Amino acid sequence: MTQAELDRIIQTPMFFIVGRPRTGSTLLRTLFDAHPNVTIPQEWPMILALYKRFGHVTTWNRELLLEFYEALFQKLRIPYWEITNWPDLNKEKLKSSILSCEGKHSFETLIKVVYSHYSSYFLKENILLIGDKNPVYSNQTELLTQIFPNAKFIHLTRDYRDNLVSMLDVDFEMPNIALLSYRWKYSWKVIESAAVQHPGRFFTIRYEDLVDNAEERFRELCEFLGMPFNQTIFHFHEKRELIEKTFSKEIIERYFKTLFQPIDSSRVGVYRKKLSVLQIRVADLVVGSIAEEAGYQREYKRFNVGIFLWSFPAIIYAKWLYTVGWMVGLLHYRFMMWLLNKPSLLVKIYTQWVKGNNPFLIKGRNYLKYFSLVSYFCLQMDTRFFEILFNLSCQTGFKIKGFQ
Repeated sequence: MTQAELDRIIQTPMFFIVGRPRTGSTLLRTLFDAHPNVTIPQEWPMILALYKRFGHVTTWNRELLLEFYEALFQKLRIPYWEITNWPDLNKEKLKSSILSCEGKHSFETLIKVVYSHYSSYFLKENILLIGDKNPVYSNQTELLTQIFPNAKFIHLTRDYRDNLVSMLDVDFEMPNIALLSYRWKYSWKVIESAAVQHPGRFFTIRYEDLVDNAEERFRELCEFLGMPFNQTIFHFHEKRELIEKTFSKEIIERYFKTLFQPIDSSRVGVYRKKLSVLQIRVADLVVGSIAEEAGYQREYKRFNVGIFLWSFPAIIYAKWLYTVGWMVGLLHYRFMMWLLNKPSLLVKIYTQWVKGNNPFLIKGRNYLKYFSLVSYFCLQMDTRFFEILFNLSCQTGFKIKGFQ
């Protein structure tokens, strides 16, 4: 890599797509990937891990650069996330470019050099922007604003109930309604808090608005990022054959199955057919008034003590997860990566309980369904006592954390 090429990469601004998984971020990332002036790799959630090891480095020597290069190929818990899945990645060329960065350079520059080696399925011209889409970063958005002080952020959000429908099918988070609802709420609050702290650097867009009028919304995003609009991006689905040649059928089914047809709004409001009344009530209660702040309307706003008690264990578990995540971040880089790549035992046990085909599990779930049905009808019987108790708690200033 010549000095002129390196200077051009350094001057190219970055942007991040942040938000919960399964909010339409793959669609939005594909639209940007189809733009001739943008390079945005597929998911590779290694920036924050690498920052843990190399973030303090300001002067790079050959030894450090070689260590950085080797760290790029870290094995990850989800193989699809590994950099080796980038199409037509030339490792030797990437290594040569990294080794050309000896001297004083920021961690941001090294990441930009890596991203510049992503080979898209779409034709590229003059690259004006470098993008990133990794939902796992969303709870660390404030840290990203510090690592990339000139980057801009697109916060993509989606109705939490539709998001739940999609999240219940994945294998990387526990399929529990209260837990997933709390994580949606937590993510939204963290990102919007960062947006308040950094005015002008964040743009919040709803998935529902994007699919309802994709051209107008994408024009707004282009204006926000300072790049020209290009109509050809909406033909992204024509690259189906190239994707099918690159990835296995399993990967395509899991990550790309909705990208083989033009944009439509058929998935908006799908929760009304997929979620039970109890699931909707749990989600509405856990998310609380944040729903309206994010532009969504709850179907059930009334506080229900039974639903609260039903959801409480999952909320405690979610808070415990964030605490553990913070503690893991304090560990040495290598030990931290070892832990992060170990799937959660609780997630495995819970998922097996929910989806396993063992006769014992099926029988246990049936008993649980009967118990849940009886419990649900009991929960509907809100007595005047609980209403008075809740109203009194509000009047005296006591708030149940997470529900006000």
